[in-house]
Amino acid sequence: MVAHDNTVMNATITNATPSADDESALPESTPIGTDPQRGVMSDVVPDVTPEEVPCTTIASTPATATVPAEEMKPSQSVTYRPMRWNDLDDIVREFDRTWGQCSAAAGTPVSMQISRHFVLHYLEPTTRAIIAELDGRFMGVTLSRVAGEPLAFPQAKQELAAINGELNRSTLGTKTLSETEQWHEMELRMEREIDINDVARGEIELFLVAKSACGHGVGGSLWRQAMDYFANCQVARFYLHTDSSCDVSFYDHKGLNCIAARYAADHPEDGADMDDIFIYAGTPENTR
Repeated sequence: MVAHDNTVMNATITNATPSADDESALPESTPIGTDPQRGVMSDVVPDVTPEEVPCTTIASTPATATVPAEEMKPSQSVTYRPMRWNDLDDIVREFDRTWGQCSAAAGTPVSMQISRHFVLHYLEPTTRAIIAELDGRFMGVTLSRVAGEPLAFPQAKQELAAINGELNRSTLGTKTLSETEQWHEMELRMEREIDINDVARGEIELFLVAKSACGHGVGGSLWRQAMDYFANCQVARFYLHTDSSCDVSFYDHKGLNCIAARYAADHPEDGADMDDIFIYAGTPENTR
């Protein structure tokens, strides 16, 4: 977010302008592939060029903790590895830093709970999850899905049910979860209307890059690895969800096409703060 809302709320995802081959300057913490539900969470993206990685939903998001320059030297090497289950808390914390303060639950324990719901929602169908880290610090993640491939974390379904149960124990949690699930259903309706899952086996579920990763090429590397995964699985076409709170020009620059749109102005029933919602699709070989 994905990911990603002042209304009901995929990836997600600064000031430096990298070359077209290096999307290393990312807006703060950023999901690119999917975007979190607008009404529940929402972000504002600063002006960026098409070469910069957008939010996604995976937006330039609220500032995360600043890492001293001496601790983040460009010469240090970012490593990429498969996600482990104990990485979940790091992803949730970064997700909450990115969107939590925009939720109606901001500043309450419910904010972290709904962020955990979002991450588990994206993780449940994921078949490949890659973590970027630097000296043990979380730098970013991509959650990707290929239809027919084994689930990366089958336990995510049970954990999602558990966090939903926790949310439903409070009035604010119940309200926030209800709005979030309405958003999930809206995305599914958009998918059904264009039969995207009949022609696209792959989906970027969440693309999240930490602000502290700026200058290390994390966004570009995670994106290219996701494209390699799709290509290796012989995925001819993939898609992702995003919205107008993100710099969607990134996807245009990468060669994706907007194949579905739901404009807030046409749906006042969604609320005054609802963003425009889009589905973008592309082919792995043309979107690296």
